[in-house]
Amino acid sequence: MPFPPARPSRRPALVTLVLVGTAASGCVQADPDRPWSTRDRSSETLVASTPAAPSEAESIQVAEPIRIAPPPTERPTTPSTTITRGPQPERPPAPRTVAATEPIDLDGETLWSKAASRVVQSTTNDYSLVRAYAFEAMEHAPSLLVEHGGLGLVDDNRGVRFVTTMAAGRVEAAALMPLLEAGLVDDSESVQAATIFALRRLGQPVDPSPLAGMARGSDPEVRGNAFMILGMLGNRSAIPVIESALGRGMRLENPMRIRITELQAAESLVMLGDESDVEPIRAALFAPVEQGELTVLACDMLGRLQDQQARSMLMRLVLAEGNQMRPAEIRVAAAGAVLRLPEPHEPVLEDVILEYAASEDPLLRTQVAGALAHARTERSRAALATLLEDPNPIVSTAAAGSILARPQAGSGTSPERPSSIAVTPSD
Repeated sequence: MPFPPARPSRRPALVTLVLVGTAASGCVQADPDRPWSTRDRSSETLVASTPAAPSEAESIQVAEPIRIAPPPTERPTTPSTTITRGPQPERPPAPRTVAATEPIDLDGETLWSKAASRVVQSTTNDYSLVRAYAFEAMEHAPSLLVEHGGLGLVDDNRGVRFVTTMAAGRVEAAALMPLLEAGLVDDSESVQAATIFALRRLGQPVDPSPLAGMARGSDPEVRGNAFMILGMLGNRSAIPVIESALGRGMRLENPMRIRITELQAAESLVMLGDESDVEPIRAALFAPVEQGELTVLACDMLGRLQDQQARSMLMRLVLAEGNQMRPAEIRVAAAGAVLRLPEPHEPVLEDVILEYAASEDPLLRTQVAGALAHARTERSRAALATLLEDPNPIVSTAAAGSILARPQAGSGTSPERPSSIAVTPSD
């Protein structure tokens, strides 16, 4: 169904970035309240911009990935399509440093089966970000999503509901249809948008026109997620909808949040066939160090878009030395992006990623786990096996998702993973 035509307007510039070198002083952490979309953004982009353990009062940074005010009234976790309302017991507040409360006990004989065990355990973790990683990881094991996804679809955190709904749509989990339909009236517009995506992927005649209003709204979370979903639906009639939203609204928002939303719009326009919009994303690779979050996001986007012309730019971020050496988060993001491009891949890419596998920073270890999903050597497999045993549940769950996404020995694809689903990880 085509989207309503947008009012004719002169298209404003997407993003203007100054091309400068980045010092090695580290990336600035992102606004912890800004939700991103899922898919490739959750395992990699999230890690560069979220606190180690956000409380339930905070919105989780979804990717994929890929991040705004406290969520509405908490909803109970129940496998029923009837969602009751009313006061709910609060989960304990999350400490700033997350540590496992009990030793990790993984079932299974193979690394893949242990990863599946870790993912299932994480679906009931007290922390919303851990649960989000778990349900997103099940995209690479659809039978797990069918069995456990109902919990994610009625989770009390809107970010978890968003992630689970997007995953269900990508794998076309028809068994979750009754619970998915309830998302059309969810308290969160982001979840409503994800539900439209999922139901249309399942062949349901759902009206996509509400996405146009969301894309023009003033909420950066909702707008960014709507942009992403419009791009994933692949209907070129959405191009004028996205273009009409650029440069409008969000006048009171943080400029960084506006730039991130505009980059999301640029990625969606490229997905819809407007390849010229890749230029603002490439420019973001060389944002100032205090805007390092933009660079990490741009790396992830260019990897997803398979932009081979950006390869030399990404390698520059990986290899720069001296006072031009980039912060660890940017180096890992750039190396992971190149690993998604067609082979051959330079061995230095894995060397750079593995350099940070034992970092004291759990966020950086989480980012490493996400990047290793695209590495194919035994070294990367061994590193993921170690990260799977990490005492931080965010790190271990991210590692489990990467293990599920990797091809299994003797086959070209992960078991249970439909060939139509691309290997990638963003609210």
